[in-house]
Amino acid sequence: MRRAIKVGEPDWKPLEGVLSSDDCSCFMYMGVTSGIVLYKHCDTRRYLNIHAATGRFYRYANGDYIEINREQALEHVYGPRQI
Repeated sequence: MRRAIKVGEPDWKPLEGVLSSDDCSCFMYMGVTSGIVLYKHCDTRRYLNIHAATGRFYRYANGDYIEINREQALEHVYGPRQI
C-alpha cells in the first residue's frame, strides 16, 4: 500500500522521547505518513519511524509499515550494539 508522505514543519517530539538530544542531532526529519513520523540517520541512512500519537515503532517492508518493538527499531538503525 502506497501512502503519501507529507513534508512540512519538522516534528521532533517523538524522536526526543526515545533518544538523547545528542543522538537526535544525527537524524534528519523526512516527513510523516498516516501519523508515522519518519527520521533518517545521517550516517547509517536507515529510518527510525515513530507514530506521533502512540510512540509505537514501525519499519517499512513489502510496501507497508509494520509495527516492531523499540529494540528492533534501534537495531535496524544502528545495527547490533557492541557492549
